[in-house]
Amino acid sequence: MNEVQYVKTSNRSGVGIMNQFSYLAEGYREYLETKDLLALSLRLSETPFSPLYRSHVSPASALRAYTIVAGEPI
Repeated sequence: MNEVQYVKTSNRSGVGIMNQFSYLAEGYREYLETKDLLALSLRLSETPFSPLYRSHVSPASALRAYTIVAGEPI
């Protein structure tokens, strides 16, 4: 087992976002009746994400835009 270390955060918003994604993942797991991490990741990637509101809104949109700019459309 790996050793872990806990530290204080200066960004409570980031902790809230991680908690929300954890809550959503559990809900999607039950709704989709799956334990497939890839399926859950793909579903979560479409979730609007407040730090991205000014640009791409969701992680999936940000990844698409990044890969197109990098010359590797997905």
